[in-house]
Amino acid sequence: MGEVTLRIAAPGDADFPTREPSPRHEEKVAQVRSGHYDLVLVGDSITHTVGEMPGTIYEPLKAVWDRHFAPRHALNLGHNGFRTENILWNLMNGELDLVPSPKVVVLLIGTNNTDDRNFPRVHTPEQIAQGTKAIVDLIRRRHPATKVLVLRIFPRGGDGEVGNAARVFHGSPQCVATCREAGALTARLADGKHVFWLDVGGIFLRPDGSINTELMPDLLHPNLAGAEAWAQAIEPTLSRLLGERPK
Repeated sequence: MGEVTLRIAAPGDADFPTREPSPRHEEKVAQVRSGHYDLVLVGDSITHTVGEMPGTIYEPLKAVWDRHFAPRHALNLGHNGFRTENILWNLMNGELDLVPSPKVVVLLIGTNNTDDRNFPRVHTPEQIAQGTKAIVDLIRRRHPATKVLVLRIFPRGGDGEVGNAARVFHGSPQCVATCREAGALTARLADGKHVFWLDVGGIFLRPDGSINTELMPDLLHPNLAGAEAWAQAIEPTLSRLLGERPK
């Protein structure tokens, strides 16, 4: 029999807990410890913008939060600019101190791990999948009764696409490809019992595969219409996982 090599995460890896100082983290830990949440959304700026990102661009998205998530006693743990390793650190340091355990955690993470234009280090699809797995494994250890819904990383626009926003996020060819490949790999995390996987990224694409800027004007973040489409796309699965009665 061959020897099995045990891999140990090292600083810089997508699955090595890495602190990114943020006042929002401290605020979220306080919320976690003072509230009761049935639904928790974990992620980066894409999650953060739904209800809690300041500024005139994203404030309208609060209507989506109020309509789809707030009535379900939900908590937004989205952090602008964060990557798998940063979310892992956050969750290990207070953001999972949830009592009682939530019914469902929705996880959307990984696009910033691919961004070679705004981050000095990026990760491969396999490494991003490892980082996502580390987050899922941590949630499962801390809250074994909680169901985890992993969303495939949303598509993002490349250099040849035209955005419709004051700031447009063009991804390099490698960035766009890595997002696509990493997102597909995370499907392996689903077991159909405790961990589930859903790909709703197609709602942001035109028939030719380009980003629909009516829903994602900056080629990365959904606007109000995009966030509403996203919420509606996950609604049947989310309702089932929460154990809600069919309407």
